[in-house]
Amino acid sequence: MAHYRRTLVSGRDPEATFSYMADFSHAAEWDPGTRSSVRTDAGELGVGSAFDLVVSTGGGRTTTMTYRITEYQPSRRVVLVGESLSVRSVDTIVVADRADGGSLLTYDAELTLKGRLRWLDPLLTVPFRRIGDNGVAGLRKALSSPDLTEGDRGAVGAIVDELLEATVAASFTGVGPRVRQSTSHWSGLESMEGRVVLVTGATSGIGQAAAVELARLGATVVVGARSEARAESTVSAIAAQVPKARLSVLLGDLGDLDAVRAMAETFCEHHGCLDVLVHNAGALTKERTLTRQGNEVTVATQLLGPYLLTGLLWSRLAAAAPARVIQVSSGGLYSQRFDRSSLEMDAGSYDGTVAYAKVKRAQLVLMHEWVRRTMGSGVQFHAMHPGWVDTPGIRDSLPGFSRMIGPLLRTPAEGADTIAWLASSPAGATRSGEFWLDRQPRWEHKVPWTRRSPDQDVTDGGALWAWCAERTGWGADWNAGVA
Repeated sequence: MAHYRRTLVSGRDPEATFSYMADFSHAAEWDPGTRSSVRTDAGELGVGSAFDLVVSTGGGRTTTMTYRITEYQPSRRVVLVGESLSVRSVDTIVVADRADGGSLLTYDAELTLKGRLRWLDPLLTVPFRRIGDNGVAGLRKALSSPDLTEGDRGAVGAIVDELLEATVAASFTGVGPRVRQSTSHWSGLESMEGRVVLVTGATSGIGQAAAVELARLGATVVVGARSEARAESTVSAIAAQVPKARLSVLLGDLGDLDAVRAMAETFCEHHGCLDVLVHNAGALTKERTLTRQGNEVTVATQLLGPYLLTGLLWSRLAAAAPARVIQVSSGGLYSQRFDRSSLEMDAGSYDGTVAYAKVKRAQLVLMHEWVRRTMGSGVQFHAMHPGWVDTPGIRDSLPGFSRMIGPLLRTPAEGADTIAWLASSPAGATRSGEFWLDRQPRWEHKVPWTRRSPDQDVTDGGALWAWCAERTGWGADWNAGVA
């Protein structure tokens, strides 16, 4: 199974966007891979409406895909199932209001081969992504939506980027950003004058590098830290690099839910809005440890604490819309399938590396649930992974790996670049629910056994939200979405 998901801005209102997208006779207008598209039934558009699409299969060949609408919620959600002799596609389209006008369109497509060809499904991923990207580019033009990816990579840049991503090692090390910056023509970052940014875990490594760059861009940076001494040292270090930096400190341990509540209260006393919230705090712990509330520390610090802090600061994020929440994740999640029941590992089975990867996978599941619950609010959610970065954390928790990779590790600034780019660029204010590396959205799965169906993703997200709400005491029935 190949899966493709993108969220983009439409210049049309939700009703007009939905009407255009649900009628697949328009597909040839925006999808360059569709040669022709016609509706084959009559009457009012709805469940059962059918369309024949002649689509290119490469080398001048075509095939006919017959699509039928299987679910239809006017102005909000439509599901179309398309089939040919060898392929089945399930396309889910969700439309929501934007707080500042227009609408948000989320396009989710799942492609599988039929019959004896099913074993070839893993080979679909790369070409399906390219087909999807081409279709989304066409949609942006059709819906009067700007293309907000990182510039025009061109054919060479796109090919190099995909080759790097396929190798994993080259993509995640310092080779990745150094080559991509050159071949994809990265632009400079935009000014953040007048914006307020909170970065948790900002006293070292990636968090400190992100805080430095955001301060350099003109943002007011709130340094989240557990230790007052380390926070003061960090503020001094940033001020030495950015003399005119506007900095303050917010103390608290994200693993302690009472401390998180105090952090949120303190922030709200001093700031009327929050433009960007960067969840960076977290570490890989070798031994299983419990917090004051009895939660395993990896889960508490990197899932429950960020969930609660986002919720308690929601009014400040909404006041700054379009605002952004950025979760710093890890490529380690690729090794783990989401399983809520095994998220908190017991003492007998605890492995710090596995626990860390499980939580990073859970962060993506929770991000998608935030997107579903807040769509149309003007607050966008992103996850990114920084690659393999030379930080004190990686040297302490994975000393063997750090020594083996050595000079190939990214610098903290290279790891933090996508954080600053998402915080400052138009893409960060309009796209939502994607997983980024080096200024490009990436696959959330690299092996088939970690994948879930779209319906299971929704079920898992709801269950994880309920579990977080129970553990933190916040958000059981909360939904900020306009839709």
